[in-house]
Amino acid sequence: MEKIKNILNNKCIKLICGAANENIKEIEKLAFVFSKAGFNMIDVSAKCDVISAAKRGLKKAGKENDTSVCVSVGLKDDIHLSKAVINRQKCSLCRKCIDICSQNALFVEDEKIFVEEKKCIGCMNCAQVCENQAILNEHKYKTPYEMLLPVLSEDIDCVEFHCTSADESLILDSFNKIKSIYNGLISICLDRSKLGDDRIINLLLKMTKETENIMIQADGKPMSGGCDDYNSTLQAVAFAQLLRSSNINTYLVLSGGTNSKTTKLAKKCDLNIEGVALGSYARKLVKDFVNQEDFFENETAQNNAVKLAKELYDSIKKYL
Repeated sequence: MEKIKNILNNKCIKLICGAANENIKEIEKLAFVFSKAGFNMIDVSAKCDVISAAKRGLKKAGKENDTSVCVSVGLKDDIHLSKAVINRQKCSLCRKCIDICSQNALFVEDEKIFVEEKKCIGCMNCAQVCENQAILNEHKYKTPYEMLLPVLSEDIDCVEFHCTSADESLILDSFNKIKSIYNGLISICLDRSKLGDDRIINLLLKMTKETENIMIQADGKPMSGGCDDYNSTLQAVAFAQLLRSSNINTYLVLSGGTNSKTTKLAKKCDLNIEGVALGSYARKLVKDFVNQEDFFENETAQNNAVKLAKELYDSIKKYL
């Protein structure tokens, strides 16, 4: 607990690998690159092999004692835990989905498009470009309690609860069940897509009333951080301003559309935050190097990836 609280008190810069991302090789490389660049928290799927991969990356970077590991669980409505599914009867093999997939999770075989589930993070960018509406999202749902139980022995530093849902009773019940088996820091991650502002504030007041070890992650626009501009990160800053202006007194971290401009915009808005979580934009920066099969034997690829990640880290840290 002290480790992660020290990180938050000294400003957290977190890498989001993706709550549904089970690409073991990629996660190990990402943990290596971004911890070496200064990121002090890594957020991964609540799977034992995924957690182990992240820890191997941290160890290779010599950062296992400096970087905390957070695991994500969530509700059925939350996009972060879904996977893309192809309806072959509607698919025309146009391959637009393959071209747009940032995770290289789609491929053609025998004149059919397949989804490699372990790589898919549920962003559904593929569905947005599919003119035939041949791609749906599927959630192989387990409750947050069920997801968390198998990983409690993995020495994790934080549990992130993705609680985007219109069902407040479900959110509160799931939250209480998480607390019943985990006494470390809980990150409450939510956006404004299902509940209005007043309901969000009232919900968070209930969730934080009798629990001290809480961090709130204001998810402006989930999985939208592909561009490095102010418009992309505007919703994250606006949502965080709403939360800061309420009576909720806890750690506050920005996510959803975050990029190198996030903390600069937050500073211009006089917004006091404890950190930033970066996912899509950060991973996209180093993708070409991390995708190289010989990455851990290729010092040039490592150095180039770390250099780009460090530039991002510096741009974020400058205004925190």
